[in-house]
Order: sequence, then structure tokens, then C-alpha cells
Amino acid sequence: MWTRRPGRATATALVLAVGTLISGCGVGPSGVEDGGEAPTGLAEGPTLYFVDAGGRLRPDTRDTGRLGTVQGAVQLLMADANPTAPGLRNEVPPTRTRTVVEDAGDYVTIYLPLRSAEISAAGVDQIICTAAAVVATSGRAVADVAISVRPTHGAAVTRPCPVVS
Repeated sequence: MWTRRPGRATATALVLAVGTLISGCGVGPSGVEDGGEAPTGLAEGPTLYFVDAGGRLRPDTRDTGRLGTVQGAVQLLMADANPTAPGLRNEVPPTRTRTVVEDAGDYVTIYLPLRSAEISAAGVDQIICTAAAVVATSGRAVADVAISVRPTHGAAVTRPCPVVS
């Protein structure tokens, strides 16, 4: 007749548990992996660009407490017709229709819900510079990123921001 000893099962389970802990799960240790460049500082919020009385672009930082994304900054620019700094104006027609932004690292394409006839060249530069400011603050070199603005009707505009380098 077979009789079971209570201590033997406990000892076997203990040996198996210790063996499992010692052998691990079969995955060896890995080295340290580089996560890329860190952001270049603390951002109060995105920098939007507006036009001054002389037609020059001027930065206007929004205190949102975080940098956000290119899409978020452009959407804020398009929904916010009133700059916080005095003497600035917005050449981008206000709209509640959302923009679509493709940010592929080395290029950013901004699809506007506007026809090219609805936005001035200064307004396009506002959008390009606002996008470039987010790119720069996130730690990427603006010179290495092509930024394009594509209206619903009309040619795409790809050019560097005249004030952000």
C-alpha cells in the first residue's frame, strides 16, 4: 500500500520553487538602451506665433503647463484669435474644425481645414513657426524637419520658419 508522507511533498515543492528562482525565466540580462535625445528644457506651454504691426512674426507662449504636440499647438492657434501680448494679431482664420497633423520625425505635414484663398502668407508662416517651435522645444533640430502646410484647395507650402532656427 502506498502512503504519502506530508514532508516529502513540501520538500519537493520547495526544491522546485528554488530551482525556478535560480534559473530565471530564460531571458538573459540586457544592456542599457538609448532612449534618444531628451527635451531641451521645461516648457510652460506651446509657443504660438502672431503678427505684429510691422508684419513680423512674434512668439506668444501659452501657459498650459505642458508642451503638447504640433497638432495641439496648431489647433490652439486656429481656435484662439486673441494673442495674449498686446499689439499682435492673428492672420489665421479662426475655426473649430480640427486640423490633421502627420508628424513623422523628419517631416511634419499639417492638413488645414481651409482653402489657400482663406489664409494669408503670414498666416501660413504663423502655422509653420508654431509647429517649428514645438519641434525645437521637443529636442529635435528644426533644420532637419521639413514642415508642410496643405490647405484643402491649393498648393502645399513647404518652407522653413523665418524666425525659428
